[in-house]
Amino acid sequence: MFVVVDKFEILNIYLFCFERDWRLRSEKLRKAKGFIHFELMRGKCSDIFTTYNCQTKWASKEKFLEWLNSDNFFEIREETPSNFSFHYSIPVHECYEQII
Repeated sequence: MFVVVDKFEILNIYLFCFERDWRLRSEKLRKAKGFIHFELMRGKCSDIFTTYNCQTKWASKEKFLEWLNSDNFFEIREETPSNFSFHYSIPVHECYEQII
């Protein structure tokens, strides 16, 4: 299994919009070949921003990389483009391969 983790700090005034956009993305993502699971988790909240952790699980690294060039990927990006005005800081992207 291959896990992709994106970490965000989102300005509090945009939380509803950010979560709505990720709900839409997750619905479309379910159609992707090799896709297994999606989670969006809300973390600590400060006066200015709230942290989020988004995880997607894939059958393999190859399936994830194939998805990056798929019609599904481009459809999601077109319909719900990343709105960086929501962000307090630059998102962090990490990938993990399951060992055990």
